[in-house]
Amino acid sequence: MLQRLQRNARWPFIGLQLSNVTLNFSHAFATVLYPWIMYDLTGSVVYMALMVCMNGAVLLVGMAFGGYVAEWLGIRYTALISAKIGALTSLLVAALYTADFLSPGVLILLGLLGTILDGPATVATEAKVPEIARLSGLSPTNANSIDDMIDGLVLLTASAASAFIIAVIGAKEAAWWIAICNFAAMTLLSLSLPNFRLRPAPHLRDIIAAGRQFRGLAVSLPLALCASAALGFFMTLQIFLVPAALRLQGASIAWLGIFIAASATGTIMMNLHLASRQSAPPAASIASRALLGLAFATGLMWVEISPLTMMLAGLVAGLANGWLSPAFISILQVKAPRGRRPYVMGFSYSVVLLFLPLEYLLTGTAIGLTSFRTTCTLLVFLLTMAAAVSAAWLESMEND
Repeated sequence: MLQRLQRNARWPFIGLQLSNVTLNFSHAFATVLYPWIMYDLTGSVVYMALMVCMNGAVLLVGMAFGGYVAEWLGIRYTALISAKIGALTSLLVAALYTADFLSPGVLILLGLLGTILDGPATVATEAKVPEIARLSGLSPTNANSIDDMIDGLVLLTASAASAFIIAVIGAKEAAWWIAICNFAAMTLLSLSLPNFRLRPAPHLRDIIAAGRQFRGLAVSLPLALCASAALGFFMTLQIFLVPAALRLQGASIAWLGIFIAASATGTIMMNLHLASRQSAPPAASIASRALLGLAFATGLMWVEISPLTMMLAGLVAGLANGWLSPAFISILQVKAPRGRRPYVMGFSYSVVLLFLPLEYLLTGTAIGLTSFRTTCTLLVFLLTMAAAVSAAWLESMEND
């Protein structure tokens, strides 16, 4: 059966999509579970923040230089070595945690090792989707549409599903699920990803040239920075702030699943609303309204931590995240020549994630130095101020 699949003309594209689905589920499980485990090991939300901050910083650097690394090592080799490292590190985490030998330092180290090539591997595979589509007899347009639809669907559902599954089966069993998903992704990738011809050795100036793609779009870089700050806080809310609140309250991880499911619902609702509009919203309103929505979601968490507030806060945060869609469509779909595509994609991804590590660190430090409710008050104030500043900045850029 496997040989018959590999002989299928469309197997490279199908295999890559199956690999991405299993890998995204693995990442969703790890994103929810590993900070939860860190609190089990330390009893400290500051250590949770430190771990997600370090992983976010490594991912950011990996994205920025992803095209360079992928072209230097080769697309297939980069993707496979990343999958193998991810599978090995997740297996070690599962084994050590099950045996009660896992320490905070080892968890941070294994998390960093597992993340170190995620950026280059993501850039490598995404940049080659059009070529893999041609090998599979699909048009690049149809392939990109299918790829984006599958990625979006998995990202919206996997995190919520993982939180509920962890609540049912337990943290130690869930750690093994991460390892199984990683090994499945590695196998599918090795069977489906073609060998691409090595290009000439890349130069760092290619990354600089990729950054210049934003020139000529007067509002694109300011909009990208404001939207990046908003998305960074949305991810901080979902990956760190809500789990930290639940751990401090002694609540179930299933409540995190409620928040993420409501967030996914809000994102889908807003995307459908934007798709029905005749025109995209003005740039000045995109980031400012998203930031105000995130401030409101944070304020709801200040009121009370309960399943109801988790649902309401998640829905509002999801609506804010969906409102950012036009900004990220313009950022991630910057056109580039075929030879420069990996560098442009890496630069675009790094701009999207630019503020994430800093927001993790500042939020965790604030909770450690004060309290959760005080931190929520501070965050609501800062998000409201950021909304006003972003609206004024983007309006002035548009008027110029």
